[in-house]
Amino acid sequence: MIGILLVQHGLTERLRADLPKTAPTAFFVDMQAAQWPKVKDLLESSGATEIRVVPIVTARLVSVDGSTGPKWIPGRRAERGERGDRGDRGSWAFTREQNLTYLDTLPPDNTIVEGKLWSDPKVQEISVEKGFAKEVGAKLGSKMVFDVQGVQFTLTVTSLRDVDWKSFGVNFFLVVEPGVLDNAPQMRVAAARLPRGHEQEIQDRLAAAVPNVTMLQVREIVERVAALLDRIGLAIRILGGFAVTAGIAILGGAVSAGAARRGREVALLKTLGATRAGVVGIFAIEFGLIGAVAGTVGTVGGTVLAWAVLTRGMELEWSFRPALTAIGPVATIVLAIVAGIFASAGALRSRPIESLR
Repeated sequence: MIGILLVQHGLTERLRADLPKTAPTAFFVDMQAAQWPKVKDLLESSGATEIRVVPIVTARLVSVDGSTGPKWIPGRRAERGERGDRGDRGSWAFTREQNLTYLDTLPPDNTIVEGKLWSDPKVQEISVEKGFAKEVGAKLGSKMVFDVQGVQFTLTVTSLRDVDWKSFGVNFFLVVEPGVLDNAPQMRVAAARLPRGHEQEIQDRLAAAVPNVTMLQVREIVERVAALLDRIGLAIRILGGFAVTAGIAILGGAVSAGAARRGREVALLKTLGATRAGVVGIFAIEFGLIGAVAGTVGTVGGTVLAWAVLTRGMELEWSFRPALTAIGPVATIVLAIVAGIFASAGALRSRPIESLR
């Protein structure tokens, strides 16, 4: 249960925190280039801010340095009939269409990590996101061939970028030098920050003016995902409650099985002068220590499990949550004491003379 709680809170808080205050709250896709002025006027008249538009050219990746598929990418083990360290990644880049854009300058959430942007006038340049480049085996100087509706373009990688995807901005794996794709068939995608509470009104106006343009509300999607995670977490905690109940029953059964021995212990302690309250205190300490050991082991195990799921499985940053981790040992100690004392009630009520006889 501790592991589930940590994963749920970590993921939910990350989803909500990763949406910056200046991030766009809506995207507008499937927009023709000629429709952008009308959409822009509509957004500005509705009070939208942080408006940004970029062109999109749909293309297929044909080859990288002459290689036409992931099994020929250097360093992969797929050519030996084996899977790589994380599976046959990169194959999707060759089997699906890619969205290309062209920009004079990069957005602020893009950082050049290798090479320079539009630095070689002798070649048609492309800037590649570093993760995508690793997937397809591209590096500085690599030749990437794209097919745009039957017309092939050869582009040279002159820079690699690090993209902050958490900014929710309009970002791309592939950014082409301006002038190369100007005459290619293309569409527009826009992003804007809409005034809260006016999203439906803007969507209605958009549908009336340009019905083919689709509006995607980012904040609503993130909030719905977070709410769904809360519900899933609640369901899992309810199931975990059954496990805790079963554990209490097992502890009570184990204590009851030693009722005779407990009765003799109570008789001996009372004969030596201990009061019933003193005996209860002794038993509470015993069961509390058992609960402390169990709670500590469970909390450590749950924390390690949550850390592995968040950092390795979901590739999110880990943040320690002392309040949640303290729940495990404290709750287990309390439950163990209550269950143990309740199961020992019969022994506590017995008279010393009965055991002495």
